[in-house]
Amino acid sequence: MRHATVTKHFRRAQFASERIMPATTRFTALLVALAVVTGATVGVAGAASDGSISADPTFPSGPSTHTVTATAGNDTAGSWNGFAVDYSNSGVDAGNVSRADVVKIGIDRGDDAAGDTIEVNVSDDLDSVSASNEGHLLTFGLGGSYDLDAGDEVVVVYADAYHPMVQGSWETPLDVNPQSSGGETSATLSIESASTSDDTPTTVGDEQTPESTTDDSDGTTAAATTDGSNANSPGFGLAVAALAIAGAALLAYRD
Repeated sequence: MRHATVTKHFRRAQFASERIMPATTRFTALLVALAVVTGATVGVAGAASDGSISADPTFPSGPSTHTVTATAGNDTAGSWNGFAVDYSNSGVDAGNVSRADVVKIGIDRGDDAAGDTIEVNVSDDLDSVSASNEGHLLTFGLGGSYDLDAGDEVVVVYADAYHPMVQGSWETPLDVNPQSSGGETSATLSIESASTSDDTPTTVGDEQTPESTTDDSDGTTAAATTDGSNANSPGFGLAVAALAIAGAALLAYRD
C-alpha cells in the first residue's frame, strides 16, 4: 500500500514537471531574445547620429566651402582623434583641401547651439588634413587633446572642395574617430545651380526626383525632410520589440 502511494505521488510530480518545463523553456528563450533586442537598442544609441553637410556655394563645377556636423554617441565618447568625409557617391574632389583651408573645427557641447556655432575650438589640435581614394575621402587627423561626450556635436568647416559638373543630392558617409568603429553616420549633400527652376528634376544618384516646391498659402517649403520623431527611429522600433517580447515572456511564465 505504501509503495503504491509513493508511486502515485511520483507520477503526479512527474506530470507536473512535464507541464512546467515547456513553459520554463519558453520563458527562458524569450528572455534570451529580449536580451538580444535590448543589446541592439543600446548599439543604435551608441553610434554617431544627426549628420549634416552643406555647401556654399552649391553650384556645380567649382570650388565650395563645406560645413559638416555630426553628433557623437556613446561609442565615440572619449578622445577626439579624427573625422572623415566620404565623397565617393557625389564625386566631389577634396584633393586640394589643406590645413590652411580649414575655416573652423570644434565642438558644440550638448549639441545645443544653432548652425556651425562651436563652444570648444580644437584648431590647435589639428595635426593633418589628407585626401585619399582619388580625392574623394577627406580625413582630418587630431591629436586627441580634447574629449567628446555622448551628445556633443563636432563641427568642421573647410574650403576648396571642388564640385562635379552634375547636379544632384548624394548620401555622404561621415565618421567621427574613423580609426575605430562606432562613429559612422551620414548626411545628404546637395549640389544645384541657382538658376534651377522648381520644375526641373534633380538627379539623386541615378534617379530623378522633383525639386522642393513652395506652398503659396503659407510660404512653407514642401521639401522632403527628416522626421525627428522617435517613432521613425530604429531605436524606437527596437524598444517596442523589446516590450512585446517582455510581455510574451510574462504570459509564457504564467502559463
